Amino acid sequence: MTEPATIAVWAAASPFVPAATRTLDEAAAPYVLLPAELDDAALAGAAAAQALVVGGDWVTAEVLGSFPRLRLVVRGGVGFDRIDLAAATRLGVMVTNVADYGTNEVADHAMLLMLAAIRRLGHFTAEAHGSWRSVRHLPVTRIHGRRLGIVGLGRIGSAVAARATAFGLEVVAYDPLIGPGDFAPRGVAATSLDELLATSDVISLHAPLTPQTHHLLDAAAFARMRRTPVLVNTARGGLVDTAALADALDTGLVGAAGLDVLEGEPDVTAHEALLGRDDVVVTPHVAWYSQGSEEQLGRTAAQLALDFVRDGRRPRLLNPDVAVRPTDEVTP
Repeated sequence: MTEPATIAVWAAASPFVPAATRTLDEAAAPYVLLPAELDDAALAGAAAAQALVVGGDWVTAEVLGSFPRLRLVVRGGVGFDRIDLAAATRLGVMVTNVADYGTNEVADHAMLLMLAAIRRLGHFTAEAHGSWRSVRHLPVTRIHGRRLGIVGLGRIGSAVAARATAFGLEVVAYDPLIGPGDFAPRGVAATSLDELLATSDVISLHAPLTPQTHHLLDAAAFARMRRTPVLVNTARGGLVDTAALADALDTGLVGAAGLDVLEGEPDVTAHEALLGRDDVVVTPHVAWYSQGSEEQLGRTAAQLALDFVRDGRRPRLLNPDVAVRPTDEVTP
């Protein structure tokens, strides 16, 4: 008799899936790979699933309720804004993510966007294919000695701080989730959000998207900026009110932007005016990517699911207040 699948992978379009399924195959773990559309047949095959590995899918209360034995959702990635944490907690389902993959890749990409925006790479690339005007017609400021304000000093924010220091930038940061003694060891001075907005030459976002941080940078926030900063966002598009950013660029409140994320992606048709600007550098949410990080992501996500269904090992939780039944109560 075939052993029922205790792990379901619902991330068909996510590039980490091959690494995840290789890990499960190597462990001889029974699992089911679910299609993008969760029809009755697919759900029937996953009825025994205690752990669900997901990519960028919307994990709603309805989805969670479709898996009668589900006790753990593993987000294959860092951001968890598409998972209904309140519903998961109510249903007794733990939620975790892979928070420690791709840190160097995202930090490198943030620096790439920062440098490209400051040095006006898009404009000068176009000039190289046109009139070849090389100097003086466009203001470009010096990088060394400028102030970088980091919003969110977690793994990625700290890695950006280390890189920026090597470039000779002064680094300040705002993060209400870490203690006052945690800034100086990372070579960073603590500051308030208002002070950061008013005094930074470059602002780099590394905060999660939550109801509290949605549109953290809106028209009012841009109005508090005093030094025409460059804005870098490699975190989540929803942190920035995109229409307000376009207005801030038009009025000179913001000097340039480097963006790896946009609201509503992958449908970015509403942002075509922003995408066409030569003072904005945009990449399609690829800051996390390298072949190494993709492999690490898939293997780690699968291992978190394996550790729970086989050993009852609980990961670090995004909903720590959840009351979960013991593993032995849900084992088929």
